[in-house]
Amino acid sequence: MFTKFSGIILWTEKISNLQKFYEDLLGIEAHYVNEKFISFRWNDFKFSIGEHSNITNQINQDPYRFMINFDVNEIDEIIKNLKVKNVEVLRNPEKEHWGGFVATFKDPDGNIIQLLQQP
Repeated sequence: MFTKFSGIILWTEKISNLQKFYEDLLGIEAHYVNEKFISFRWNDFKFSIGEHSNITNQINQDPYRFMINFDVNEIDEIIKNLKVKNVEVLRNPEKEHWGGFVATFKDPDGNIIQLLQQP
């Protein structure tokens, strides 16, 4: 029996590009760091990034296969800051039928990340 969802690992060819990007995006330093693996923690949930020998292309060739979602409080401000850093924004903040806002962008590996601002 499954008891909880404990985390996700994003595999990459070169961890250094993603470490700084996600530390800046999330506004926190990774709680665990070594040369091939980092991990961010919120309570019992872990978002980890690691280098993997089977990753052969730095840019995700199928970025729409999955999207990581982060809940945020100030979606407009975050997207504005990402644009200043020349991050590719795919969707500016838009109000959804459920009352919240959604925005979408790519990380340095081409993975698609969504921000959600709850109503």
